[in-house]
Amino acid sequence: MKYNLRMPAVADMERHAKKRIPRFAWEYLSSGISAELGLQRNRTHLEDVQLWPRYLTDVGTIDTSCDLFGHKYDLGLGISPVGLSNMMWPTAERELAKAAQAANIPYTLSTMGTTRLEEIAKLAPDVAWYQLYVPRDREVMKDIINRVKQAKYKALVITVDIPVGAKRDKELKNGLILPFKYTPRIVGQTLRCPTWLMKTLSQGIPRFINLEPYGDLKNIKHLSEFLTQFFMSGVTLERIKEIRALWDGPLLVKGLMCQKDIQQCHEIGIDGVVVSNHGGRQLDGAPSSVQSMQQLDDKLKSDLTIIMDSGVRTGLDIVRCKALGAKAAFSGRSFLFAMAAAGDDGGRQVIEIFRDEMTRTMQQIGCTQFDALNDSWL
Repeated sequence: MKYNLRMPAVADMERHAKKRIPRFAWEYLSSGISAELGLQRNRTHLEDVQLWPRYLTDVGTIDTSCDLFGHKYDLGLGISPVGLSNMMWPTAERELAKAAQAANIPYTLSTMGTTRLEEIAKLAPDVAWYQLYVPRDREVMKDIINRVKQAKYKALVITVDIPVGAKRDKELKNGLILPFKYTPRIVGQTLRCPTWLMKTLSQGIPRFINLEPYGDLKNIKHLSEFLTQFFMSGVTLERIKEIRALWDGPLLVKGLMCQKDIQQCHEIGIDGVVVSNHGGRQLDGAPSSVQSMQQLDDKLKSDLTIIMDSGVRTGLDIVRCKALGAKAAFSGRSFLFAMAAAGDDGGRQVIEIFRDEMTRTMQQIGCTQFDALNDSWL
């Protein structure tokens, strides 16, 4: 096994991560919104998905590869975008990009990332995807897309499920201020995590480096305020059409849950969707990704490249998502738990955990090829 056996599962990394990073970073990463019912549903509904094992099959060789937009990835697994990833571990974005490149899985950099998008593209030249929060200003949007295109990202992912910045009570109580500042409360929390603190001081305070050319970010106090001011308050089909005209590579829309929305995006030429409830961080009354997948008709699932995220924590979950009709499953928190728990090697380790669990699950149910998984295994 090619990972630390003291932390053989993402759940172990999650528990260890909580001890190694400041409370404000931990609660930003781990929390949902309101009563966190959506966060709970994501896990509960995935865990409720059962698979029929088929024995009497030689499972000595397992093919875990997955084809997405003409690229054959080694696993049906990708890394979801997480804003402020470097706040959870100061080198997270660079190290995850390198780990994804080595493992041949997609890595998605968030617009709210704190590493230059051009640097990430160089570290992951074959697997880098870019997630776009759509700016209100069309010229800013065009410039960002042009930068992404020049950096040769492999796919563009438009996130549409933040029409307004969320009111996340834990972030408000913790005093998380953007741009990131060391207030007395924040300093008190960081002093309890000396390894994280020394690493952060050596790397510099995280900032939205990719957005700095487009405005003064110094007077922004809260993440929700920033999102509301800078980005569209509801991404329209018309704006998505504009982006489609600007971007000639694979284009996905992330955060869709309703069949009608997905159908409309399909009709205007979108290549894929990421079915997601934003990890339970936007609307506590939203359905889980499992529920959303279950209400999609088979034709739409076959016509579009559908990816699932929100709640994915195990290799078994990846297999569940594929059986539900997704082409692949992405996870964000799992990779940041791993970085916080294991440091710079966390990305590599968690990929190996997912690979091991995914392979063993496929062997256990008698499926030798990931692409052969379908609803007959449910």
